Amino acid sequence: MFSIKDCGLMLEPQEGMKVEDIIGFASYAERSGYGYIMRSDHLLPTSGTPNENGSPECWVTLGAIAARTEKINIGPLVSPVGWRNPALLARMACTLDSYSNGRLCFGFGAGWYEDEYKAHGFEFPPVKVRLSQLEEAYAIIRTLTLGKRIDYDGAYFSAHVECFPKPPKGHVHLIGGGRNPKVVQTLAKHVDEWNIFGSSLDKLAELKPYVESSKRELVISHMGSVLLADSPGELQKKIESFAKHRGVNANTLTPDSLSKRGIITGTQSQFVSQLNSRVEAGITKFYFQILSPEDKEGINLLTDTLRKL
Repeated sequence: MFSIKDCGLMLEPQEGMKVEDIIGFASYAERSGYGYIMRSDHLLPTSGTPNENGSPECWVTLGAIAARTEKINIGPLVSPVGWRNPALLARMACTLDSYSNGRLCFGFGAGWYEDEYKAHGFEFPPVKVRLSQLEEAYAIIRTLTLGKRIDYDGAYFSAHVECFPKPPKGHVHLIGGGRNPKVVQTLAKHVDEWNIFGSSLDKLAELKPYVESSKRELVISHMGSVLLADSPGELQKKIESFAKHRGVNANTLTPDSLSKRGIITGTQSQFVSQLNSRVEAGITKFYFQILSPEDKEGINLLTDTLRKL
């Protein structure tokens, strides 16, 4: 049966969170019964708006979360291929997974935000190259996070190593994120879970065959924004705030139009109905994106609604 344990909070610390804030949300999520606390792996605000708190580095903060929690699963959603050598990243993952007693859910993808690449001196190659890099990196990371040795030489990466410590559960849970058919085809060969970002049921149906063609049993998860309120009037206020954040005209947005775009929107009963529709379509995990961390009342409403499932 679907419950809050199948859900997680998804943080976007690059938009202005301190390490203490991240740990606070992780502690809240664990106390509240969530199964997951995930965070983005970005180095600059993706909104383009500078913030005084900076963008706390992802893997450093995951270590801090692991030290301050006991049960909740943790991970990046997702780490891009262009920043860290895959063999080293696999070693980081095995270390954190061992330290957290098998709680790491390791999201890995092709990367997309060109500005932060260039700002930090990373090359941002064309998407065709990044997909080739992703294929090679998955081969290395999957092998090492299964506790096996790899001897591999590719066009972009090589590895001749075995990682220690070994994952305590025999493997690190690997997540691939993407809506590009070629990305989905690539990740489906290697990962345990396919995560789709804020997409409609139609988009999910369009992409599922690429996953199914791999002949592997993958968990399917959804990550995205949620606009939840306890009344139609409060919901309209949420929509107006969302429109302001995105820089669009609120008059062009309705609960129905937002839901069709993959943003789960509505009062509590409508929210649950939309969740159930996605569960029926094959999604078994949800990571709810926290775009307004100061909205404690809204986050508590989300938690209370999920607890009643």
